[in-house]
Amino acid sequence: MFSRTSSARSTSPQRQLLATAVALAAGSLLLAGCLGGGGSSSDKPSDRAKLTLANGEVIGLATDDTLIWHGIPYAQPPLDELRWRAPLPPQNWSGTLDARERGPECVQAETTTQWQRTSNMVGDEDCLTVDIYRPNRSGFEDEALPVYVWIHGGSNNFGTAKQYDGSTLANHSDVVVVIVQYRLGPLGWFFHPDVQTDGADPLSDSGNFGTLDTIRALEWVQTNIADFGGDPSNVTITGESAGAHNVLNLMASPEATGLFHRAMSQSGSMNTRSPAAARSSANSHIEWLIRLLEDRQTPDSPITSDQARQLREEMEATGTLGEYLRAAEGRDLYQAVFNYSSLSAYGAIEDGTVIPAGGWIPSFTSGDFNNVPLILGANEYEQKSFMPLYGAAVKGALPDVPSPPDKTWLDLLDVAFEGSQTLDEVLPTQKDKDTYELTGYHGGRAWRAKYVDQLARVISEHQPATYAYDFRWGTQSGPSPFNFIYGAGHAADISFFFGTGEGLFELPFTEQNQPGRVALQESMMNYLADFARDGDPNGSYSESQPEWSRWTLAPGQNKVIVFDATAEEADVSMSAEELTLASVNAAWAAALAEAGLTPLEIGTLPVIFGQSANYSTP
Repeated sequence: MFSRTSSARSTSPQRQLLATAVALAAGSLLLAGCLGGGGSSSDKPSDRAKLTLANGEVIGLATDDTLIWHGIPYAQPPLDELRWRAPLPPQNWSGTLDARERGPECVQAETTTQWQRTSNMVGDEDCLTVDIYRPNRSGFEDEALPVYVWIHGGSNNFGTAKQYDGSTLANHSDVVVVIVQYRLGPLGWFFHPDVQTDGADPLSDSGNFGTLDTIRALEWVQTNIADFGGDPSNVTITGESAGAHNVLNLMASPEATGLFHRAMSQSGSMNTRSPAAARSSANSHIEWLIRLLEDRQTPDSPITSDQARQLREEMEATGTLGEYLRAAEGRDLYQAVFNYSSLSAYGAIEDGTVIPAGGWIPSFTSGDFNNVPLILGANEYEQKSFMPLYGAAVKGALPDVPSPPDKTWLDLLDVAFEGSQTLDEVLPTQKDKDTYELTGYHGGRAWRAKYVDQLARVISEHQPATYAYDFRWGTQSGPSPFNFIYGAGHAADISFFFGTGEGLFELPFTEQNQPGRVALQESMMNYLADFARDGDPNGSYSESQPEWSRWTLAPGQNKVIVFDATAEEADVSMSAEELTLASVNAAWAAALAEAGLTPLEIGTLPVIFGQSANYSTP
């Protein structure tokens, strides 16, 4: 196990919070349709939601069944000199902090419910807050409920606490739910010497500001969660996609030692990055920002990328780049990426202090990590949630996929959401349909092979309480054409563990599949409730369900629980199947060949939608 390290952190002038929060629109992008009902609430706040915390008094909402607090700061706002610095503990506030309205998201590009970017930049740099949900009953201050910390996904470049309602989860599982916001994109992961401290503060020099935000949030939980009836000695960290990437980062980080006691990675993804790769990325971000600001001044004569690089190098040489970067608007850092490139995933940086050199695998292999009971899971058709969005890229590389010359997989968005086209118009031949299906299926299995099976094999050597799941609901239970276009796609499991929402992209939940779907939600929440109590998903909540066996290295024995359902009932069972990237890729190539694809198509699709065997980038 690690021992935690510390470094000196600077202070800043006290920031007074408004006694009454500004009412902000709660409607925003819903990745998995997790905003749901939390019971009715009164316009007048109940004293039951009024608490005195270490930093001051706070008041939240009291619904019939849930107490809710939105936008409680767990750190000082990372503004001005605190931009690209390790987060500092929050300062005391005067008066009563109004936590009845959802706070602003962190700076990001607006993203639709179908995960398409718009040119509108939204959010605020003052966003380091948590939302908290707990059952509403008397005497809660004297309780010690398990704590469920949710780290949202979104490629570490978008996402917000506004997407989620923890009310159902809190009440079903009798836990305190904490939903964390953290810095995103170039504000969350940025590695460049001109914004570093020359070793004075190794945490700030790491570039892992979003990672440090989640650590600071867990420190806040340790100090404050007992006031909400939570048990600081029983904290489960969970996250999906980039949130799961961040969970795995916390398991590997010595800075997070002792701050959590169980972990769950849902569809974990994204590789950590070497310092060299992160520095190259920062250089690109700076040059895009230079182009944005220069082109605004002279829109009729935009500068070239070479000129932007020269300006960056000149500011580096004169020592003025750090001041230039801190003077820029936070939203402009995002706008620059949107205008001159595309937003990609922001993996954590292997700085050697916050994230070990070499990334996860050396730590997990050696046993030198935050060794807690762990659940690793993936969805059967992970890649299908992304495949329509990559339609133009696929058509550019493979003009005959799909076969109509005027169609791409992007047209499947029209099929699914608008109904302006039919599936047969976009994918008219059996080869078209087979290509899409096989790419989604084997791409999903490659995802599971890398981020579930491979990690489980390594981690279980040191942590026997390692569990794995394969989420499959949607392939049969979702309505047509959802069940073909998306199925059990990326993020589809979120609504099942939260027990709320309308499912992936708000599409698949219907009256016809309600009995089986609700039964599966109940089953998955039961396992999670038991796991949050003692690190074992088998217990009083799930005593009538199949036993969820631990991952084992023994061949032919049960390793993975399969979550599925018919229209009428849950279908949960154990599987002995074990995947490797090599076996998945071989089966993928063979299936595409049998479907009649060319060698070019067989070689290209797995590159776009498969998984690299390497975790660390060069």
